[in-house]
Amino acid sequence: MNIFICEENEEQIKKTINIINKVLNQKKIEGNIKLATSSPDKLLDYINTNKTSGVYFIDIELGKSTSGIFLAKKINEIDKNALITIVTASPDKMELVFKNHISAVDYIVKDHIEGIHKRIEKCLEFIDNKLRQIEESKCLIVENNESIEKVKYEDIIYCETVKKRTIALHTHKKTIEFKGTLRDIENKLDERFIRCHKSYIANKEKILSINKKDRILFMENGSKCFVSTLLINKIISKIS
Repeated sequence: MNIFICEENEEQIKKTINIINKVLNQKKIEGNIKLATSSPDKLLDYINTNKTSGVYFIDIELGKSTSGIFLAKKINEIDKNALITIVTASPDKMELVFKNHISAVDYIVKDHIEGIHKRIEKCLEFIDNKLRQIEESKCLIVENNESIEKVKYEDIIYCETVKKRTIALHTHKKTIEFKGTLRDIENKLDERFIRCHKSYIANKEKILSINKKDRILFMENGSKCFVSTLLINKIISKIS
């Protein structure tokens, strides 16, 4: 998970970073603090530029320029899958969260350090479990004469048309052939996949390099995917 912190008090930022890192290590949760800042604008610029999705710990009191409620609303506009936790010294402002339709995972009051640690721990465990469930649901069901298989999106390197109405799906471990067209599965896959050629769909997270001259994608498993002349610049910009 990508974690972001926006807190007015610099000392509190350090405390929150320490707590989160301890919880990640102790509970063996995969996550990184991508940005910890007192500037709402800096946070919004980052997620807008990087088009990333994440977990956010936001203070309601962020100074005179921007409130945490406004920041949370802007985050939701940019990151549709944002998981936001409000961390504040004001226990009486929870109503603002509901009034402004902020879908907060939790509302943590800054009382004593042990209490904050326990709430952040439970919050991260809940989010980790939720993200695991979401990831597990991201699978492609493929069926041929021999079997029906559920393949996780994260395991797919690329798909290609091998003959009329026959698709080959490639992972590190195996290749599965089944009846269908790339158009059939293109709408089922998520944003990590790109149609690079009439005969290829590639997982952009599995691309090692691009030969721009010959229009070839070199994939993690040593395979190659071809890129059409019309799509080469689009593919380069998406991967960049």
